[in-house]
Amino acid sequence: MKAKILSAVCFAALAVSPSVWGMDMGENHSHAKGTVVSEHTIHATGTIKAIAENHESVRIFHNPIPELQWSSMVMPFDVNDHELTHSLSVGDRVDFEFIQKEGKNIIVRMKKQ
Repeated sequence: MKAKILSAVCFAALAVSPSVWGMDMGENHSHAKGTVVSEHTIHATGTIKAIAENHESVRIFHNPIPELQWSSMVMPFDVNDHELTHSLSVGDRVDFEFIQKEGKNIIVRMKKQ
């Protein structure tokens, strides 16, 4: 009987979704939830992976950002000035600066490398 109960408990623990434990198992991540919000400008570099049709956001594979203890990954960024993205294409390497405000990462400056 104890073995059946133990087996049921183990199965239940394995069946719990990773999201319950606060783990994101996808390839794309957002750090906004788990980091301290910073309104100072943060510098980063990366590669454009997608540009929203309305130019309000981009997905960037960014290099590590030691200031925030972020590893390299693909994540979305809002864009403060939509003109910043008009000269860019998917695959372009960029230098960019962003702020963290109201749970969002907002690019305020960006240029092609």
